[in-house]
Amino acid sequence: MIDQTLSDEFLLFFQRYLAFYNEFLVLENGKYNDIISGNLSALDEHLKNEQAYMLKSKGLELERAKLMDQTENPKATFKELIPLFDPSMQDQIQSIYNSLSQVISNLKRTNLQCNYIAKLKLHRVELDMQKLKNHPELQKLYNSQAHENGISANIFSQKI
Repeated sequence: MIDQTLSDEFLLFFQRYLAFYNEFLVLENGKYNDIISGNLSALDEHLKNEQAYMLKSKGLELERAKLMDQTENPKATFKELIPLFDPSMQDQIQSIYNSLSQVISNLKRTNLQCNYIAKLKLHRVELDMQKLKNHPELQKLYNSQAHENGISANIFSQKI
């Protein structure tokens, strides 16, 4: 059984944990929308924020581990802890667990979709670059049109 003080600490922690992952999901959805729409300038900012969220998630995991060390079974999962809470708290803890599971599942799905679409778009750019490399006449046409429009001759960066 988890005592009342530790139960309260877990409850507050998992509420913050859930809020954090809800915010992270909003960020991932924004990144997904920017990838779909081709808004590359906003995408860079999303990636910076995503890195910050990843660091914060590591800090939360350390905090979770410290709380878990105070239980009978430090290796238990959140789901396995629920029966150890006072029965008066179990419904609330179960609700947080269900919400957290859903948010993390949505976050993983959105992240996989972002990665898939980014890979598709990069593959298309690679194909276009190969066409330009293998056909000097296309490269000249592309460069002349880019100059007419005031765009740099190397609009596709080779460093991507």
